[in-house]
Amino acid sequence: MNFGFKKVVSVLVSILALFIICHFRTVPVSQFWKGFRILYVYTEDLSEFDILTILEKHGCSSVISKGVQRLPVVSPVAPVQAQGADSYLYKRNGFFTDKNNRALVFYVPDSQTDELEKAIRELSAFKGSSAGTDGKSSFPWIAPIVCCFLFAVLFFFSKNRILYTAGSFFFILLAFCRPLFTVGAAVSLFLFAFFIFHRIWGRGDFLRTALNSHYVLLFALSPLLVLLISSPVNALFYLLALAGTVSVLAFYYFIQTERESLYSFKPVFIRSARMIPIIGHLGIRLLGALLVFLCVILVALKFSGNVSEFSSSQAMPSLPSPVSHSDSQLPQLKDLLDWSWNSVTFPYRKIGENAKSSPNEGDVVSITDYQNVDGKLVPVSVPAFVFNSDFRDSVLKTVDKLDYPAVEKMLIHQGKNVSFGYAKSSSSSSSEKFATLLILIFITITAALGINYIIGRKRYGLSV
Repeated sequence: MNFGFKKVVSVLVSILALFIICHFRTVPVSQFWKGFRILYVYTEDLSEFDILTILEKHGCSSVISKGVQRLPVVSPVAPVQAQGADSYLYKRNGFFTDKNNRALVFYVPDSQTDELEKAIRELSAFKGSSAGTDGKSSFPWIAPIVCCFLFAVLFFFSKNRILYTAGSFFFILLAFCRPLFTVGAAVSLFLFAFFIFHRIWGRGDFLRTALNSHYVLLFALSPLLVLLISSPVNALFYLLALAGTVSVLAFYYFIQTERESLYSFKPVFIRSARMIPIIGHLGIRLLGALLVFLCVILVALKFSGNVSEFSSSQAMPSLPSPVSHSDSQLPQLKDLLDWSWNSVTFPYRKIGENAKSSPNEGDVVSITDYQNVDGKLVPVSVPAFVFNSDFRDSVLKTVDKLDYPAVEKMLIHQGKNVSFGYAKSSSSSSSEKFATLLILIFITITAALGINYIIGRKRYGLSV
């Protein structure tokens, strides 16, 4: 295989990696509900039907709204039942208004983002009406900027700045195309890994030395494994950036080799790669700088809820949302299950017997059956319903089979242990699962390798 063919392959791989990373770039969106975007509308003249008509006009379907809700669970024996003032059905209406009961609230599948934006523009064009959504995104600059600062520091101390820039390009690009804190921390580790690798570039056995170095391998490959904990997609993009980097470095090496072949005299390094400390005095100090940058990312993550809000507190109303603590104004999944129990058991309770507001685990509603015992009909109590996990699962399955956009489907989709209340900003990020844990792992890896290097030097009586 000649150099010409190898260069073509390396260029094609680089272009493919560049296209995929750029084409599938993403910007995190603050979103209250998993799978749905909230539409809130302040209006004086538009009715719910008018708003739904405009949404349908722009291609928004399966919209969850107040007017399309029905009974999620029905007793075939008594389909019509009187409801008390504190009934789940009345409390459920709180999901379709803001906390101050001024805005109408709708839930649109998040696959219809573009259609929703068009509908919002038309709704806001009506006199006396304004509309908004919870999914407005703003580019989170913190993680990419931290990566750029680290790159600048390492670039300043690099011996071959062209090589270091070429080897860092795909990962700086990744930091901007997937501007997540976990990705930024992973990119930071790779930038340091390539810095210590580029210092032995071109020396005898430099590639074998790098592949045998646990410092280079752990800093370069551990982020790939750690990212898998949070998001296989992020891990895949890291792998693509790694493939693009290898291709660029291969092309750089082929060009360098061809150019050197034109000269009759080829200078070589006196010392091979094995004789060069892979970390060294400069490396251990820059490793400390890496640790500082990772801590900055961790602190930025902890304060991200304050710096990345998608709307000002004055403009954004308090909207129904999954929250850390339940709100008494909104029903919880437990309220749905309790109401379902009371609804289906209503026909089997004695007239005048009040249902428990909250049934206890193992409560039984029985019916009287008759059996022939020694020629006599004897009444036998037979359990008709038992309030247990089987009953609760049956309710969830019934809701899942509803043939209309039920708000209960959305509630169940959030998870069984999620609480609901009113909030002005989302406290969760689906793209950053276990972000704090992952960054702490990156910090631990960096600190452990630094301590290992220092202890190893001192063990042999060498200065750090």
